[in-house]
Amino acid sequence: MYLLFSINSKSVVLSSSLYVMSNRFFYYLCLGLGVFLVLLQEFMQAPNLFTQISGLFLLMFALYNISKGIGDRLQNDSFIENDEEE
Repeated sequence: MYLLFSINSKSVVLSSSLYVMSNRFFYYLCLGLGVFLVLLQEFMQAPNLFTQISGLFLLMFALYNISKGIGDRLQNDSFIENDEEE
């Protein structure tokens, strides 16, 4: 990914956005795998406690890391407050 660094600045932005997308993909993959493991253990006759705890860990790990990125979004303050409006 970082081989494009010396070409131009647009390639640097492209390579860093690919890195961010791969992290998000990893977190969503962990989320899906965690949900699958937890649901799989719920419907088994003799659930494995280690697998169930692993699924919950993956689920919480993914939710935490996905929710960390929510605060990085820009706030859209499109309204203007005036003293005359009151």
